[in-house]
Amino acid sequence: MTSERVPTVDHGALALGRRLGQGGQGTVHEVTNRKINETDGGGWEVAYKEYNAAVLPHLDAAALAASVALPGELSAAEGRWLCEKTAWPAALVERQGSASGFLMRTVPDRFRFTLQSLSGTTPGARRPANLEYLLNDDAYVAGIGLSVSERDRLLLLTDLAATLTRLHRIGITVGDLSPKNLLFTTGTPPECFLIDCDAMRLRGTGVLPQAETPDWQVPDGEEKATRASDVYKLALLAIRLFARDQTSRDPAALASVSPELSDLARAGLDPDPARRPSPAQWAEQLATAATTASTAPATAPAANGGNGASAPPRRRAGAPGPPGTPGGPGSAPAPNWSAAKALVAVAAVILVIIVAVIGGHSGGGSDQATGSSATPSVSQDDSGGQSPYDDSSGGSGSTPPDDPTPTDSPSDASSSPTPDPVGDAVVGSCFDDRGTGSQSDLSPTSCTSGAFKVVQINSATTDLNSCDGVTDSDRSVSSAEHDRVLCLSYLSAGGTAFHARSGDCVYGVGHNSWSEVSCQTGNFKVLATYRGTSDSSKCNSLTHYNESLHMPAGNYSGLDVLLCLSMNYPDDAGYATQRECLLKSGDGPKARFTNVGSCASSNVYVTGRTSTYDDAGFCNQDGWTTWENPDYPRLGYTVCWRPR
Repeated sequence: MTSERVPTVDHGALALGRRLGQGGQGTVHEVTNRKINETDGGGWEVAYKEYNAAVLPHLDAAALAASVALPGELSAAEGRWLCEKTAWPAALVERQGSASGFLMRTVPDRFRFTLQSLSGTTPGARRPANLEYLLNDDAYVAGIGLSVSERDRLLLLTDLAATLTRLHRIGITVGDLSPKNLLFTTGTPPECFLIDCDAMRLRGTGVLPQAETPDWQVPDGEEKATRASDVYKLALLAIRLFARDQTSRDPAALASVSPELSDLARAGLDPDPARRPSPAQWAEQLATAATTASTAPATAPAANGGNGASAPPRRRAGAPGPPGTPGGPGSAPAPNWSAAKALVAVAAVILVIIVAVIGGHSGGGSDQATGSSATPSVSQDDSGGQSPYDDSSGGSGSTPPDDPTPTDSPSDASSSPTPDPVGDAVVGSCFDDRGTGSQSDLSPTSCTSGAFKVVQINSATTDLNSCDGVTDSDRSVSSAEHDRVLCLSYLSAGGTAFHARSGDCVYGVGHNSWSEVSCQTGNFKVLATYRGTSDSSKCNSLTHYNESLHMPAGNYSGLDVLLCLSMNYPDDAGYATQRECLLKSGDGPKARFTNVGSCASSNVYVTGRTSTYDDAGFCNQDGWTTWENPDYPRLGYTVCWRPR
């Protein structure tokens, strides 16, 4: 293998944005100045996984380089397929000439969904659609905002079986095949997306020693990460997907769907690897069963224990959906819905709100509570939601998801003999914090600008880091007396853009309120987010940076937000430079200009550019295109072009 065939990047050349995940192997960061596959449709967003110092001695750098080189060795169609179906390593990253990690594409948005609470009352955020969500009963799945039919389940497995067939043909075995490493969409068509690809084996060689997720191990003594082990875990997944169970091994769960599938599952769990069926056999039978399967999605029970209120709305995974539940520590295997209703019947005065979450420790402060509940300690955390790149949540010998954490209800808090900010708090409560340093001093207040709002309560813990990954959480407050942690969100006078993340879109004018909005022409995309600074020079190295926004947090300067922004132009003419080649399609006002990455595939080139709107005279006899947002005239343009 020659170095020219292995795309390599020096760590110093990367502009890193927010942290996306952290686990036992390393940390994953957003990369704001690079894209993958830029010559095809504008490119994909990039993430960087950096291995921990403790992992590097066990890293097979040659195996990682071979993985990076693989797409270039395949046919164009095969390489494209591999990068469409997986977060495959795309470039080797080095520090001082030694491998430190790799670049990969970020997860496509269609493999995310809006997670909502089972009560249907709390706001939600986009979450990776891990397949583990579907290993739960139908009421739970529907209740968190997913719409999944029997046919969807069969087609998801069909796609996975077909994917395994093709990976095996290329020489790739997945190894740690578990729902933590599989994302899904029930769009058209239903399909899966594989992550943690550095845990896979290429031609029998792995980047790191093989590990398995608990309850997803192959039989004792069997070699890991082989074609036979992938088939074994495919059989487990099929059983558990239709049993709606995290640990079942009974093939009978498939009998009512298809006797042939039940037989395949039984054979797939055969202790003798040689007797297991191939993924292609699975794909054939799954596709056949899907033709007659029901397309009706499972439904959620009525809200509030069936009192006649409407059930929470649902959306298909990968499509925009209604608000859901902020994430927090732990993940959500199936709660026992029947048992929950029985609990409500027995203890009529207690309302248990089960919050469905995916855990993701992604950093933040960790001061421990040292005083009474009236003066709990506070840590700051600017991390986002749990990322599918967080190898602490699977794929590396980690534990399966814990049970959801119940949050304390108003009736629980009312039993407190004296007023106590932490003990009496519920989700939605707001506080002023007059404390300093690591000590907080909370007092109840209205939910107005400058206050802190409780967005999640974690019980049976005083771990301030348990708020890491909770959507919009800026501070955490713990109480040893009440054994709980409040996750607090700062209510900025500057608007909801205060909690925007890289890749989100925002809009506002000047120092007025800025809001998170749907991405469209004329608003801004967030390139990077920085906390505790107003130094806009941090944005200067970012590709397509043209506006910064500083949002102060009053007396809490450590929470100040700096957003590096990029105008969403109507097409690639917006950022085109002189002599750049573009592909022009259409004429007149409907003309569009696309940078296809190759002059040979383009039909015009840029001859000039001015920030003046509608300046045809500037272009003389050349063709021209122009655009302007009246709120930001300096970001307008007239771009001149000539045919090639």
